[in-house]
Amino acid sequence: MKKIILIVFGLIFMITTVKAQKEKFQSLFIYNFCKYVKWPQNQQSGDFVIGVLGSASITKTLKTMSISKKVRGSTIVVKEFNSTDDIKGCHILFVAESESGKMSQVVSKTTGQSILIVTDKPGLAKEGAAINFIMKDGKIKFELNQQDAESRGLKISSSLVSLAILV
Repeated sequence: MKKIILIVFGLIFMITTVKAQKEKFQSLFIYNFCKYVKWPQNQQSGDFVIGVLGSASITKTLKTMSISKKVRGSTIVVKEFNSTDDIKGCHILFVAESESGKMSQVVSKTTGQSILIVTDKPGLAKEGAAINFIMKDGKIKFELNQQDAESRGLKISSSLVSLAILV
């Protein structure tokens, strides 16, 4: 019985560690996306806002990162949105997996806005996300819906395009 309990605790620790590592990598990816995406001129001053829709533990990781990082000299601000009605004033919007069922609402609410929508659930790059994280060959990679990004007035650098899985 003791052995089973140790195995269960070991598995819980491994899962927690893997999840924390995944969030750390995703946060770094999101930060680096800022360097390779160009927003329209009217969005290139003031704070750089990363929004998170839904309760996601990546929020804490993004907030920690924002303390020491800047985007083109601008302070990074991380905002949490509890519903699609709250979404406004952000450059990047990360949609938590728990909110992925609301993608049509997210797309509708953000139409006409230069927001880079980033998700973490298979298939969402075809449903309106510009970037979608996936696991492939045991590594975190990302899909890019370049057409969606460009329709929002965002210019994606060829360097980022070359690293992406295009959809």
